[in-house]
Amino acid sequence: MSLSKANSETALDSKTKTKANGSGANRNQPIVEKLLNRYIKLLVEKPVLTKGLTSCVVAGLGNFVSQLVSGNPNSKDGRIVWRSVLAYSTFGLVFSGPLIHHFYRLMEKLMPSSRKSKTDPIKRIILDRLIFAPPFIVLFLYVIAILEGQGNAAAIQKIRDQYWSILLLNWKVWTPVQYLNVNYIPPKYRVLFGNLIAFVWTIIVARQRRLASK
Repeated sequence: MSLSKANSETALDSKTKTKANGSGANRNQPIVEKLLNRYIKLLVEKPVLTKGLTSCVVAGLGNFVSQLVSGNPNSKDGRIVWRSVLAYSTFGLVFSGPLIHHFYRLMEKLMPSSRKSKTDPIKRIILDRLIFAPPFIVLFLYVIAILEGQGNAAAIQKIRDQYWSILLLNWKVWTPVQYLNVNYIPPKYRVLFGNLIAFVWTIIVARQRRLASK
């Protein structure tokens, strides 16, 4: 056997072993780590769909937990009102996830994270708190009421009754969170970070709406 051929076979064996070791490492990778890596990959490949589905799950789960904790005035026997869970999930999928994704993209174009500016952090939080949040809450209250089957008149009345209290609560709870989010969290993870906080927020808002409707 020639020396060059022997070297080639040795190199091939080395590559095969490396690939096998890599496959073994992947198989031994914890399931949580695999899922997280897959999720991060989807955030890059299909950002709108991934963030929409994430918002869907978080909002629906938050509503479900809020019903367990605070009850639901539309339930006479204390059972879970699945239509309400579906309403929150649908809002997250169709409205919340995609809208917030595109809002953050616009913010990044106007005030890139890579730009070193002393005023940009304040501008970002003003844009989020004073320009985006107020109309978004109107949309939230209206759409949720419609999806829960309460009708147009009831939806408008809910906005009149609950808008300012929820907006003030939003400013109080979300302003420090959003300051951290829009200034220190990488853009592709902002919706995910927001969703983690939104789980608690959804419970607070659902409880607020139910207390106001009693």
